[in-house]
Amino acid sequence: MRRITVLIGVCFLAMAVFVPLSFGALSGEQGHNKYIYPVVRVTSGGGTGSGTILYSAGTSTYVLTNYHVVDGAIRVIEKFDKDLGKDVKEEKLSICHVEIFKYRDLSTPIGTLKVEADIVIHSREQDMALLKLRSEEEVKTIAQLLTKEQANDIKCLDETVAVGCSLAFPPLPTTGILTRKNFQIDSLPFHMSSSQIIYGNSGGAMFDGDGNFIGIPSMVAVAGWATPITHMGLFIPVSRVYEWLEEEHYDFIYDAIKIEKECLEIREKEIKEKKEKK
Repeated sequence: MRRITVLIGVCFLAMAVFVPLSFGALSGEQGHNKYIYPVVRVTSGGGTGSGTILYSAGTSTYVLTNYHVVDGAIRVIEKFDKDLGKDVKEEKLSICHVEIFKYRDLSTPIGTLKVEADIVIHSREQDMALLKLRSEEEVKTIAQLLTKEQANDIKCLDETVAVGCSLAFPPLPTTGILTRKNFQIDSLPFHMSSSQIIYGNSGGAMFDGDGNFIGIPSMVAVAGWATPITHMGLFIPVSRVYEWLEEEHYDFIYDAIKIEKECLEIREKEIKEKKEKK
């Protein structure tokens, strides 16, 4: 029997593991603004995970998470189409909830702002989903994003800070280093970090030491069938996040030159053309 099994991260209630801040991690108000405040708790279909606010402008706020955090809100049903004369598959999406935490003296959680959110795009294969808050209030603290050109700059031994809602707690930070790049799982690249993560961190954020968002904690290695190896956490690199957002025409989230309305108009046009071809 193999002692190491990779690809767990779909359970959300487990013991959280903490390590003290080290190396040159940001602290105080600056650290809280960059590491902790952009991370939220996401609930859907009975499951609980994490998410990260990547974009908030005007009346639009978007939260990135893992697909497996919100898959309970995604159903596919078969419906008879009179025009086609056959059953077709139709997707039904339920509402998710995003909790933005409020703090006293920087560190003490005192409650949450719980907001309904819609799943606007999702990919089971990529294990990513993007939510849009139904609130029209702009959120002040969002994740600091690298440019597309900077997305691959991180190297092994660079500092990492993982933040997520372990055990459904308010966002908890753990620190470590990047230990491996481009670990292939199902032909998709993941990076590995020694920043300890556990069930519930899924969908949260991995940051570099300067507070830049570098990926989504998504999986944790396990020994045998049960014991998580929390310092062997795998995260989806931000470069892959950007590729997915670009394919879906949501690249305005990381590209300041792009405009939300124009991107979504292009997306709708493509969707309409595909339907007409069918």
